[in-house]
Amino acid sequence: MKILFVSAIMPYPLYSGGQVRVYNLLSRLGKNHEITLVTFLRNLSEKRYEKDLSFCKKIITGFRGSAWQPGYIARSLLGGKPLLLTSYIHVQLREEIRRELEATQYDLIHIEPWYVSPSLPATTVPMVVATHNIEYEVYEEYVRRFWFVPLRPGYYWDVLKLAFWEKRVWRRASRVIAVSKDDASVIQKNVGPAVPVSMVPNGVDVSSFRFEMKKPEGPPVFLFVGSFTWMQNRDAVEWLMKSIWATLAKRFPSAVLRIVGRNMPSQLRKLAVNTRVTLLEHVENIEEEFHDAHILIAPIRIGGGTSFKILEAMASGLPVVTTTLGAAGLNVAHGKELLIGNTHDELVEAVTVFTRSPKKRSEIAKNARKTIERDYAWDNIAKSLDRIWYETAKK
Repeated sequence: MKILFVSAIMPYPLYSGGQVRVYNLLSRLGKNHEITLVTFLRNLSEKRYEKDLSFCKKIITGFRGSAWQPGYIARSLLGGKPLLLTSYIHVQLREEIRRELEATQYDLIHIEPWYVSPSLPATTVPMVVATHNIEYEVYEEYVRRFWFVPLRPGYYWDVLKLAFWEKRVWRRASRVIAVSKDDASVIQKNVGPAVPVSMVPNGVDVSSFRFEMKKPEGPPVFLFVGSFTWMQNRDAVEWLMKSIWATLAKRFPSAVLRIVGRNMPSQLRKLAVNTRVTLLEHVENIEEEFHDAHILIAPIRIGGGTSFKILEAMASGLPVVTTTLGAAGLNVAHGKELLIGNTHDELVEAVTVFTRSPKKRSEIAKNARKTIERDYAWDNIAKSLDRIWYETAKK
C-alpha cells in the first residue's frame, strides 16, 4: 500500500520515546509498504538524518522549531486552538501535503501523534490517528501542580481548548490508535461506536537490549532516565531529588544516583551539587547505563501512555521501581515484573527491598524479560499495526 505518514518529530536519532516508536515501526513496515514520511524539524540540521531513513520512499520536511515562539504563543492567546496545536500550523507544509495527495493515490494517511492535524489539508483518504498519551489529562495534571498559582487559570483555559481539539480529531479519524488499554478505553468512550479504537503498544528491540544483571557487589547504583523536554520527567526528577534521594542517600551512605537525560533544567544542576549525583546529558549507548546500575527509579506522577525507559530497563535485566502511573498500560504486576510505590515511603521501601535482596532482584528481572519478549517485541507490534492499516484502507 501507499502510506502517507505524518510525524511530529524526525524519527532519528533515537533520543526520545516518540523517535524510538516511529523509527521501529517504519523500519519494519517500510519493507511491505511505500511510505512517504512527512516530518517536522526542531532544527534545520536534522535534515542530515534523512539518510538514516532509507526505508521511506520519500521524505518531506517542514521547520517547526520550539513551541515557545512569540508567533505560536500569540496565535494561541488570540485564537481557539491551544499552544500545542498552534505550533503545528504550517501553511507551506499543508500545501505540500495537498500537492502530494493530488499527485499520488494514497491508500492511507497515518498521523502520529494527533496534534500534527492542523497541517493536514481536507481529504477523503482514510486516516489513522495515533496517540501517545491522553494529552489534555497530562497537561491538566501539570497545571494542577504548577507552583505559581496566579497563572493556573490561564493554563487551565489552554487545557480546555486542548481537550476540545483532541476529542474532535479522534472523532474525525477512520481509526484511532492508543498505546495502552487505559487510554484506549478513554478514547472509545469519547468517540462512541462510530470510530474503532485499537491498541498498538510501545515496544523494545529485544535484539538490541541483551539481558544482563549487574552483580550485587559494590556500592548501590540507582538510575533515572528520561528526556527533560517532557514535563512528566521534570516533575519526577524534582520529586526524586528533593525528597526520595535525600532519604536513600542516608539509608545507603555509599550509594550513588545517576541521572541520564537531554535538556536538563538548570534547577536540576543546582540540586545535584555535592549530593553523590552524576548528571549525564549526552549518552549514546543507554544499554550500558542499564547494565551498570542496580535499580531504575521512575517516580512518575504525571502522564499516560507507557514509558520506553521502563520497557528497555526490563529488557536489559535492570529491576524497576516506579509508581502505579509509571506502570500504567503495561502488562505487569507489583512483585512480579517490578515494584510499585506511590508515596515517598513506599518508593524508598521498594528500593530497599531490591538493594538488600539479590534473590528478589534476580527473580523480578527474569520475569520482566519474559514479559518483554512475549508482549513488547517490535516485530510483533509492527504486525499489529500492519493489520490495522489493511483493515482501515479496505473499509
